[in-house]
Amino acid sequence: IDFYKRNYIEGLFLSSGIIKNADFTMEMMLSAVKRLRTKEHFNGYIHMKVIPGADCRLIQEAGYYADRLSVNIELPSEASLKTLAPQKSRVSILKPMGDIGTGISEYQEAKKKYRKPDLFAPAGQSTQMIIGASPESDFHILKLSEGLYRKFGLKRVYYSAFVPVNSDPRLP
Repeated sequence: IDFYKRNYIEGLFLSSGIIKNADFTMEMMLSAVKRLRTKEHFNGYIHMKVIPGADCRLIQEAGYYADRLSVNIELPSEASLKTLAPQKSRVSILKPMGDIGTGISEYQEAKKKYRKPDLFAPAGQSTQMIIGASPESDFHILKLSEGLYRKFGLKRVYYSAFVPVNSDPRLP
């Protein structure tokens, strides 16, 4: 808050590893973003990561406090996800993306009808995937990205290069 008040920052990125479970973590993050907006009067940009598997009501509420929401797709295929991140599932990642997309669409429609509708993730949603940890081709990755842009109305797909931090036979 001091950095914000001194104009050192204009926004923040809120993310977390999972603590206890997805709902508990999402509740903690939601509590932080609500406090920033309502008690600390932080009016800067907030980009908030959504925890896959969290209750859709928590994700929906987050959309009223954050400017942008994002769910990491992690890897370019379901097979790679099963191999390298078996604790995550395609459904637990794509469902919140769909819920966020629906919330954004509803907000866009409300803007046409009302002068000042409740904001819902006005800067849209994004995702991130790790490239190079699995064997998918560039064509596969680009087709996936194109599909995500179309289906969920994403504003941006971020790509992170795979950097090995340990040795595992499943990794290149």
